[in-house]
Amino acid sequence: MGNNYFAIIQARLGSKRFPRKMLSRIGDYSLIEWVLKRTKKCKNLDGIILATSNLQDDMNLFETAIQEGLLAYSGSETNVYDRFIKASEYYKVEKIIRICGDNPFVDPYEIDKLVDFYKKNEYDYVCNHMNKLNNLYADGFGAEILSRKILKSFKKDNLTPSHREHVTSYIWDNQKKYRIHAIKAPKSLAYPEYSFDINDEKDLSYINYLVLNGVELFSTAEEIMRIASSVK
Repeated sequence: MGNNYFAIIQARLGSKRFPRKMLSRIGDYSLIEWVLKRTKKCKNLDGIILATSNLQDDMNLFETAIQEGLLAYSGSETNVYDRFIKASEYYKVEKIIRICGDNPFVDPYEIDKLVDFYKKNEYDYVCNHMNKLNNLYADGFGAEILSRKILKSFKKDNLTPSHREHVTSYIWDNQKKYRIHAIKAPKSLAYPEYSFDINDEKDLSYINYLVLNGVELFSTAEEIMRIASSVK
């Protein structure tokens, strides 16, 4: 396939803090539908893969991705690192844009901006998904990008259980080994105190509160941030 750019969205139903959260309702859609439908609006991707576990229960997510016209891969439930490696190898992906399935407001413009920046610069890893290196981003709009080659390079060292669960944590624990960059947030999104992840039912209630106050399926990150800052 050559030098291609694929989003890989990680999601499963076996969350210990919030079981089956990916099927939780946010307005008219499930959490997984929000993430898939919003990511499909990206213009700089060659494809989108949902990477879930090979447990029978997670076939719900696998089938949702297929229904959305996307690719899907089933792998290890707990070794997410291995899941990403095998999904990227199976679909011959060269550049990986990692998106967390618990970010319902992931923004296609921010993803496209991330890919554009990566293409124009010489970094091993770039992110705009949260406040990293004091870039001031609100948590939940962007993503992370790295090559499959860099991801596979982790295997040369002994990965901890945490590194296997949190795919890119190895880079942050070994920053001197890699050229990393965190894109600076635009003023409209420079609210590092805000988080739009869904980790528990309280987070879900907050996201639904924002939807009741005007956030729609394809609202931009700027629109969402404006609503969130006005109703807090």
